[in-house]
Amino acid sequence: MAEKSMTSRVAEMVLGIIGGVFGVIGGIIALAIGGVSEAISKGSSQGVGGLGVACILVSILAIIFSCIINKKRVLFGILILLCGILNIVFISFYGILSGVLIIVAGILALIRK
Repeated sequence: MAEKSMTSRVAEMVLGIIGGVFGVIGGIIALAIGGVSEAISKGSSQGVGGLGVACILVSILAIIFSCIINKKRVLFGILILLCGILNIVFISFYGILSGVLIIVAGILALIRK
C-alpha cells in the first residue's frame, strides 16, 4: 500500500493565528475609536462599534479555522480567505495587516497540496 504524504500546514496555522490576533486588536481599536467618537459628538457612531465587533468575531473564526485546517484544507482555505476579505472590509485601514496575513494563509491552504 502506498502511503499518502501529509503536507504540513504549520505555515497556514501560524499566519492565520497571527492574523486573527491582529484582527482582534484592530477590532478593539475600532471599538475604542467608536466610543471616543460617540463621547465627543452628540451623534451616534454605532456603525464603527458594530463593525469592530464584527471584525473581532471574524478574526476569532479565522483563528478557529486555522487551527483545524488539517481536516478539509479546501473548505477551510476558502473560509479563511473569506474571513480575511471581511476583515479588511469591516475595519479598512486597521484591518489591512490582519486581513493580508489571513488571506495569505487561505491562499497557501488552497495552493499547497
